[in-house]
Amino acid sequence: MFTGLRKADVVNSNEVSERSKKARNEVSKTGMEKRILEIGNWAPPVCSWSMSLVGLRKELEARGWDCQVMNLNENRRVRSPEYIDVQSGADYFWKVVRHVWRGYAVHVRVNGETKKGYFLALAALLLARLSGRPALLTYGGGHQQSHFPAPKGSLRHRAFSLLFRIPQRIYCNSEAVKRVLLTTGIPPDRVEPIPHFSTYYVEFSPTPLPAKIEEFYNCHEGVFFSYICFRKEFALDFLAEAIRRFRESFPRVGFLLVGPWDREMDRMNTFVKEQRIADAVCVLASVPHDTFLTLLSRSLAYIRTPVTDGICSSVLESLNLKVPVLASDNGTRPVGTLLWKEGDVESLLKLMTEAARNHAAMVAAIPEIEVEDNAKKLADSIERVSLKQPRHEMRAS
Repeated sequence: MFTGLRKADVVNSNEVSERSKKARNEVSKTGMEKRILEIGNWAPPVCSWSMSLVGLRKELEARGWDCQVMNLNENRRVRSPEYIDVQSGADYFWKVVRHVWRGYAVHVRVNGETKKGYFLALAALLLARLSGRPALLTYGGGHQQSHFPAPKGSLRHRAFSLLFRIPQRIYCNSEAVKRVLLTTGIPPDRVEPIPHFSTYYVEFSPTPLPAKIEEFYNCHEGVFFSYICFRKEFALDFLAEAIRRFRESFPRVGFLLVGPWDREMDRMNTFVKEQRIADAVCVLASVPHDTFLTLLSRSLAYIRTPVTDGICSSVLESLNLKVPVLASDNGTRPVGTLLWKEGDVESLLKLMTEAARNHAAMVAAIPEIEVEDNAKKLADSIERVSLKQPRHEMRAS
């Protein structure tokens, strides 16, 4: 998912410092210190991990935790009081060591797409366990990714089997992902499905848009929205073909592509020109959350191309806003999503045509989306594992 952070969500550095000082002195009723090192992404740029980490940090700090964030995002080398920067692999290693020696639990994120992410997670979890600290892992991908699941007995399968045996708890975003994780032979009670999507994801105030974007909306009869990055799972060649062919019948409809990282923008603009879709497309880099939802709410429909994403938060955001979602069928899409077959441009074009011609009927068919406070659920579980509090005590508290 890709949405951005609201200004209110990016905590003032002085507030972070004061809360952290107070939290360092906080001790639970079990005698365990409330300290945790959250290893993941912090905006900018924006991604699903950064969005979920904002809500979790806010929830944990409200409970008196000293919650330190180690930033692995594109801006990881930029020093900031809001997070712990990472300058290199060695810097990452020693900063994790320093925190576990000081009594911090470790919660790290991984998916089945990057080898580097695998080794960063493996190192952090091993350091936590060797130091006697709680070790938690979030598997932040869908149930079908590039490196996992893998054939039983293969190197990839053995590698993830090792990784999943280290943490005391593994979080994922659906039962489908849990079933895949269990193919490594880990105990079922070690895996807890808790989606990233939470109540604060749908809280936003519409924002004024830049003149360039307003002009783009105004000069088109309708605009399709798509969140993209310059990675293979976003199937950009496929999307460009769909845009070219759709414009042959609907030349007054535009396409807003949002989300490329700053370092990808030159490459993305070149791609748009080479694909001969520059006259139909407006490309925006990562934007704040309120702006993301403002753009999405004004769109004909949201086109979602990856099949590796599992329960996608931006899909749920779109449905909550009553914006039709035209998504690749990955087997785990929520009710109300209109599905097309991966690689089948005709099936996508059929849905795009329906959205342009019968938009009102498509909107009316979207069901109500239940939104849960999953940040609270995740914080509850972290406390149960890290502070060894029974489930009934957590409910009472």
